[in-house]
Amino acid sequence: VRTRKNEYHARTVILATGAEHRALNVPGEKELSGMGVSYCATCDGAFYKDKTVAVIGGGDTALGDAMYLSRMAKKVYLVHRRQEFRANQALQTAVQQNAAIELVLDAVPTAVLGEKRVDHLELLQNGASKTLPVDGVFVAIGSIPNTDFLGDLCKLDESGYILADETGVTTTPGVFAAGDVRTTPLRQVVTAVADGANCVQSIEQYFRKGNG
Repeated sequence: VRTRKNEYHARTVILATGAEHRALNVPGEKELSGMGVSYCATCDGAFYKDKTVAVIGGGDTALGDAMYLSRMAKKVYLVHRRQEFRANQALQTAVQQNAAIELVLDAVPTAVLGEKRVDHLELLQNGASKTLPVDGVFVAIGSIPNTDFLGDLCKLDESGYILADETGVTTTPGVFAAGDVRTTPLRQVVTAVADGANCVQSIEQYFRKGNG
């Protein structure tokens, strides 16, 4: 492994470079991150009991987040830039039947507003400016794995995540993956920690088989 300062030699490597949330890149988003702007509904949803929130996105994650937040929030705006969602039909049906969720379609966020905390979301909908009063904004438009540096070291899926199950074993012997960088249905600290433990066990098994 070559870094900016040194070169390290090891018999195995655990890749745990994570992934970055895809951002809206609009004014106020970065400034209010952690103060009403969130990228994880299951992490921060409990802070919005009986409040009004907006979820941005149109895939399974966004619709799933909207359903999850509707259990605690007073109102959930589901904002999507198109008329049709990419999420599976069952989720779409559930969202459409949920009285706590209001669809805001053909709408593109242009700014997140607020002094010390989020209080409004600014949109451009069908060419007209619109403002939604919200206490929180949940961005669910995907994530970007930090795998560009890998080249062809091991196989990736179509989104760039390392192909590895909960054991951490990749397609390349001696190379293991843990956390958000690997293919996984849930990306949270608790799952990443578990991945690390599983990788250690997999490495021990790798050595016991006479590798390395």
